[in-house]
Amino acid sequence: MQFSLFSATLASLFLSIFSLSAQVEKTKKINFDIIPRPTKIIHQGEVLQWESDQLNIIYDQELYDQADHIITFFNERGITITSRSKQTLYLSLKKNEGNKESYVLYIKKDSIVIKANYPTGISHGIATLQQLVLLNKNQDKIKLPIASIIDEPRFPHRGLLLDCARHFFDKKTILKYIDLLAFYKMNTLHWHLTEDQGWRIEINKYPKLNSVAASRIEQTGEIYKGIYTQEDIQEIVRYGQTKNITIIPEIELPGHSQAAIAAYPDFSCTGEEVSVANDWGVFKEIYCAGNEQVFKFLEDVLLEVIDLFPSKYVHIGGDEVPKIRWKNCKKCQKRILENNLDGEHELQSYFISRIQKFLNANNREIIGWDEILEGGVSEQTIIQSWRGVKHAMKALESGNSVIMSPTSHAYLDYDLKSIDLKKIYLFDPIPSGSKPEYHKQILGGECNIWTEHVPDEKTLDSKVFPRIMGMAEALWSKGDKNYEKFNSRIQSHYNILDEFEINYGEEHIPILYKTLFDNNSLYLQLIPGGENLTIAYKRDISNANMIIYDSPILIDDNCKIIAQAYKNKRHFGEPIEIPLAKHKGLGKDVDYMTQFNEFYPANKNMALVDGELGTLDFRDGNWQGFFGKDVEIIMDLGTTTSDISQIITNYYQYSNSWIFLPKSIDIETSLDKTLWIKDNFTEVNPIQNPKSRKKEIAEIRIKAKNKFEARYLKIIIKNYGKVPEWHEAAGSDTWIFMDEIQVNHILEK
Repeated sequence: MQFSLFSATLASLFLSIFSLSAQVEKTKKINFDIIPRPTKIIHQGEVLQWESDQLNIIYDQELYDQADHIITFFNERGITITSRSKQTLYLSLKKNEGNKESYVLYIKKDSIVIKANYPTGISHGIATLQQLVLLNKNQDKIKLPIASIIDEPRFPHRGLLLDCARHFFDKKTILKYIDLLAFYKMNTLHWHLTEDQGWRIEINKYPKLNSVAASRIEQTGEIYKGIYTQEDIQEIVRYGQTKNITIIPEIELPGHSQAAIAAYPDFSCTGEEVSVANDWGVFKEIYCAGNEQVFKFLEDVLLEVIDLFPSKYVHIGGDEVPKIRWKNCKKCQKRILENNLDGEHELQSYFISRIQKFLNANNREIIGWDEILEGGVSEQTIIQSWRGVKHAMKALESGNSVIMSPTSHAYLDYDLKSIDLKKIYLFDPIPSGSKPEYHKQILGGECNIWTEHVPDEKTLDSKVFPRIMGMAEALWSKGDKNYEKFNSRIQSHYNILDEFEINYGEEHIPILYKTLFDNNSLYLQLIPGGENLTIAYKRDISNANMIIYDSPILIDDNCKIIAQAYKNKRHFGEPIEIPLAKHKGLGKDVDYMTQFNEFYPANKNMALVDGELGTLDFRDGNWQGFFGKDVEIIMDLGTTTSDISQIITNYYQYSNSWIFLPKSIDIETSLDKTLWIKDNFTEVNPIQNPKSRKKEIAEIRIKAKNKFEARYLKIIIKNYGKVPEWHEAAGSDTWIFMDEIQVNHILEK
């Protein structure tokens, strides 16, 4: 199959691109908005305008695939490829040792020349030429610069992780994304194929994987299924090769394996029948590490996988492995004893090591998520770091090569409040402060698109674009970064994305906001998220009219502000709701005896006293997260007060993500931060319904028993403890998520 991203329906726009007699103009009106930015562009100001519909292409024999793609590109634009044309495109291998992805592109008065050391470089040169053509089309004419472009990437690994296990995307979508990756000079599709919620790769030796494991019953009762046949995969892999896109399969183990266990229950620790998961989260059903048949099964599966994927690498997952089943499994405990292992973490290392040795014996190397560092791995293991810099540093110090895809910058399933285009563009895969000798171990990075909440191609496009273009430049281009210039180049690509029929999203959230304090007054400032935006707002009153925002809004009571951005008098993005709380703790100093988690800092030291309340989106930037530990916080009210009647705190519960309400909340008071009084407030035990699967916010009101004087408040919050036995991730640590500490809140009438 020959698949092309570029629609033939636009051929009529391109009937006159090249001419037999070149017209050379002295002008600088040329669009060089290439993404990612090339290493060097040499342009003296001359522009070449070709006005015919013929082109000759001459290429080295090894470059058949590359020639085929560029011929298709021009054919779909009405350009006839013929040896009779004097205007010629040359694709030529220099056959020198050097960077496999570097290339040079020469545009001359009578020819275009792309030279590279390897076919991969030729593909990148073609992508640059395609961009120049599309950026400079003007009705039925194309102007190209007489110029030289010298280019090579900063990092060798530049990828997109596409999760097709949670939600299945058809073959056409995968081929489209291979085209898009090649167009923006990415070189890796990390294809996530197995999960708790579905098994998506056909395995001949285990047919139940193709039927039972590939199908789940949704909570609505509907059946959701999808699988790539081996023929599908062969076609996709072959197409990727023609575009110089390496496809790395991910086969999750030992965790995230409930779909496979649903098909073959004997591979679990209990042998009990389970269903393919129909909800999101982490599940306790994992492969039994003490069962030899599990390793035979995985080796059989991996033999079929490596037969389908010629990639040097196989990703084996290894993340988020609850070990409660292993702790209670006689076979697993026997394995620990017989191999003199130090508990379940080293048992996981044993598991990974066995799979690694098997793959190494079959000329493959493994990539795993950074959790596989627990218990130790060999230096040959490539670590994909997702949990932050400290895990990347641990891998580097252990001698491992690292692929960077941290949740802070690379997770495209996160919304724009967490990760916008600017944040991704400014991402540097080299950890700040890392030793120079470690830098060569950093292979590059990936954007990850996990699809729990990405049910269709339209949503997929809007999550991935334009943000992946920021990652493409972060991983390719060298030198200083300038977001304003990059964003200006992005604007030139929206017409191209429209032509590709990409349902792209926005670069940034339309409205930013923050609270301001002036003595005892609270204000809300609304900030346009981009140029040429107008903001209108209203208070949470159903019949209120929207008001054009022009200055900070005085907030004199608990309320909700609804704001809408407009661009060119049209709605820009969706309206946002901002819940706010007015109280006497606003802006006060907060001392953290327990530090919040680096991934959920919210507004850091102001998060609990800024007047902003968290919503049901626990990544909205207002929730502060604490993982696996009790929390102790001291608030300084600034002066001694005697009118505190109650404290209100909000806590989040979402058991699927291991977020539980705390066991208890206690408040102590002090005048001097030395002597603490424990009985001025009632102690609260807020555990309500931990088995609830809903996202919920619990407003906890802690009333004063009597009148007292205090300057300092100590809030002591007891963690729920381990994830309970009934939960799929039983035995794992749990989160506390909290937001505003409202002091002396006016009691409701």
